[in-house]
Amino acid sequence: MTGPDDAFDDAFDVAATAPCASADDTGADDAFDFAAGATGGPRVLWELTARIRLHSDTHIGSADDASRTAADIAPLDRDPVTGAPRLRATTQAGLLRHHLLRRLGEERAPAAAELFGEAAPRSAEDGSGASVPSALDIDDAVAELPAEAGVTVRAGNRVDPGSGAAAPGATWRMETLPAGTAFTLTLRLHVADGRSEGRMLALAALAADGLTGTGTGAGVSIGARTARGYGAAACEGWHARRHDLAAPQGWARFYAVTWAQRRDRAHRAVAERCRSHSGAHGRSLTELLGAHMGTDPALAAAVGADYRRTVADYGTDDRRRDELALTLHLAERPTDALLAPAGGAADDGTHTRRPGLLLVGEAPGLDTLGEVDRAHLRRPAVGGDGAVQWRPTLGDTALFALFKRMSRRLVRDISGESGAAAGEWSHDSPARRLHARWWGGDADSRSAPRASAVRLRQAAELTGGTPQRTTRVTIDALFGDSVDASLLTDDVHAGGSAEVVLDVPDPDDAVRGLLALIVRELRTVPMDAVGGGTGAGHGRVTVSRAVLTRCRPGAEPAPVDLVAAVEDPAGADRAAAEPWLAALRAALVPEAGRRGGADP
Repeated sequence: MTGPDDAFDDAFDVAATAPCASADDTGADDAFDFAAGATGGPRVLWELTARIRLHSDTHIGSADDASRTAADIAPLDRDPVTGAPRLRATTQAGLLRHHLLRRLGEERAPAAAELFGEAAPRSAEDGSGASVPSALDIDDAVAELPAEAGVTVRAGNRVDPGSGAAAPGATWRMETLPAGTAFTLTLRLHVADGRSEGRMLALAALAADGLTGTGTGAGVSIGARTARGYGAAACEGWHARRHDLAAPQGWARFYAVTWAQRRDRAHRAVAERCRSHSGAHGRSLTELLGAHMGTDPALAAAVGADYRRTVADYGTDDRRRDELALTLHLAERPTDALLAPAGGAADDGTHTRRPGLLLVGEAPGLDTLGEVDRAHLRRPAVGGDGAVQWRPTLGDTALFALFKRMSRRLVRDISGESGAAAGEWSHDSPARRLHARWWGGDADSRSAPRASAVRLRQAAELTGGTPQRTTRVTIDALFGDSVDASLLTDDVHAGGSAEVVLDVPDPDDAVRGLLALIVRELRTVPMDAVGGGTGAGHGRVTVSRAVLTRCRPGAEPAPVDLVAAVEDPAGADRAAAEPWLAALRAALVPEAGRRGGADP
C-alpha cells in the first residue's frame, strides 16, 4: 500500500536545497554567475501540477461566439493555433475561486482575495482602492483524448416538465469531450516579500482541493450542463516543486530553462507519479503537502507553522449539503409486490421486479447503420482500471427530467393546484417558487430563467441487462391495420441497474421531504417513466436503495434510509423523515402549516 511519505516521492522538490537531476536543467549551473538573486518579483515560487480526468461528457464553451458553425452546433473552446480542445486558464481560475469561496463561507471570504486578487472598487479615488493582483498564475491546459473515443456532437431535445414529451423545436447540439479525456493543469504560486509563504500555500492547496473529484459531492464540475451530470472530473495525481528565488541557485533553476522545458518536466513528473503511486489517487493537495512536511524538517521549519495554522483556521468546509444516493433498476414493481403474502412477511421486491425496456435514442453506430432506425444511448465511461469502455446509460437529460417532472406533480398535488392548467400556474404560488428554486424555472415574460440547485453528480451508467432489438409497425388509427412501409427497428436495452447520486446544496427540510416523496413514488408503482416509448410501457424504473445523507460543518454525516422510511411506519427512519414532510406541507400550504395540518 502506498504510504503518506510515498505520495510525493520523486515528485516533490525543494529546488533551493536539493539538486535537480533533470536533463532539462542542463546549463542551469552555468547561469549561477549571472544570477545574483532576485531583485524584484516573488521571493518564492511554487509550481503545482495536477492531472485530472473527465468521468462524463463535458462541454467547455468557446470564448469566440463567431466560431459557432452554420449548423448551429455549440463548439468546444480550442487553441487558436493548433485547434486542439483546451481548458482556458481563466476557466480554471474561476472554478478554483468559486470552490474556495463556497468552502470558506461569507465570514471568511476575504481570505480568497489574498490568493486570487481583488479589483479596485470603482468609487475609490485614493490609493486605498488599489487592485490586489492574483498570486496564482495559471496556464491553459490542452485536452488529451482517449484512444477509444473522440470529440463527438451530442444532440438532444428539451423535455417538457409537464407532459414528459419532447418540446417541439427545443433541440440542442454541441461538441463534447468524452469521458477519459485528461488535462494536465499547471499553477504557479508567487509569494512576495512580506507575505507568509505557509499561509499562501495553504490557501492555494484548499482551492486546489476542488479538483480532487466530484465523487465526494464537494469538488468542481467543468463546463456546461453540470446539473445534468456533465463535467464530472477527478484528480489522478499532483506534482509540487518549490523555487527559492532569493537564492542564486533557486533563481537559476527556474529562469535558466525555457517555459516549454519547465512544462515538460512537470508533465512528465506528474504522469510518472500517476503510474507509480496509484494508491494516492483521490488524495487532496492539503493532505499530500501536510504528509510531506512531516518528513522534510527544512520545509516544515520554513513554512510548516503558518501552513498548519491556516489549514486549521480555514480547512473546515462551511457548506451545508445533502446527497441522495439511489440504486435504480430498469424494471417495474407490480402492485402485487407491495402486498404481504398470505403466509408471512412482506416481500422485499427483489424477485418480483419485472425487467423493462429503455430507449434514449441516438443515431445508430457504424456497425448497425442501415439495420436499425434508432439505438439506445451509449457513452464512454472510465472503469476501475482506468480503461475507457462504451456503456449504456439511463440518459442524463431524460433522467433529470424524470425527477423534475415528479417534483412538479407532487408540489402541485400537495398545494391543491393540480387542477389548474400548466399555463395558469400563478407566479405567486408557493408551489411554483419552491419547484423553481430546486429544479430550475423557464424564462417567460415575467421572470428570467433560473438554474437548478439540485444536481445530478454524474451520468448514470447501466450495469447488467442486455441489448435487445425490437421491430414494430405503425397501426392505422382509423382502420386498425398496419401502415405499409412503416416498419421501425430499434436497439433497446433490457433490464439492468444504475447508481445515481443527487447533490443538494444549502438544503432545508422542505426539499428533504420532497425527495422522500420522490423515493416513495419510485419505490411503489411509478406513474412516470424515462426515455422514449413510455406509452408502450418502456422506461419504467424502480428504486431498491435510497439513502439521504446530511453533511453539516463540524458534524458527522447523518444518513437516513428513505426506503425504510417508506416501508416501516414505526421505524427510526420514518421518525426522521416526518418533520421533513411537515415542513414541505407548511411551505406549500402556509395556512395548513399554521393550523397544524396533517403531513402529506
